[in-house]
Order: sequence, then C-alpha cells, then structure tokens
Amino acid sequence: MADQPLTRADLLEILAGFRKELTQDLRELEARLEARLEARFEARLQAVKDELIEVARDNQTELLNAFFPYQEGTNRRLHQLESSDSTLTERMAILERRLQQIEKKLLLEPPAA
Repeated sequence: MADQPLTRADLLEILAGFRKELTQDLRELEARLEARLEARFEARLQAVKDELIEVARDNQTELLNAFFPYQEGTNRRLHQLESSDSTLTERMAILERRLQQIEKKLLLEPPAA
C-alpha cells in the first residue's frame, strides 16, 4: 500500500479520522478550559464577596462610631429632662398638698355669707 498512490476515498477516510481526533481533542480542551475558568471565576467571586463583607463591616463600625457621641449627648439631655420632670412632679405634689390644706380649712371654717 505504501507504493500505491492515495485515492480520494483514502484521503477522505484519513481526513475523517483526523477530524474525529481533532474534534475529540477540542472537546477535551474546551472541558479543561471551562473547568479552569470556572475555578478562577469562583475564586474571584469569593474574593469579591469577602471584600464586600469587609466593606460592610467597616461601614457599620464607622456608623456606630459616628452615632456614639450623639448618643452620649442625647443620654445627657434625657437625664436632664428626667431630673427636671422629677423636680416638677415634686413641686406639683407640694402645690396639691397646699391646695388640699386650703380646701380643708375652707370646709371646716366656711366663709360668712
């Protein structure tokens, strides 16, 4: 067969074999590339996710630190209001007792009509 020239059918058969091998090689290469790309994509996606979590935590810390002085001021004002309210309540109680004493005197000693 080595001495005989190749026929068109022989060439087509050889090309079909090459095509089959090449198609198989390309599929294998595609599968390997897909697996590598998927692994790199997953790794990058995880890195982005970790970065976002870190940024969110940093933002949360900054917000808490920003509101802490406000909270302290608000707590002081609230304490002052509570103290003021307590004083006002005491003064109202004193006035009520005095009014009650006045009413009692008026009932015991009614004014002459």
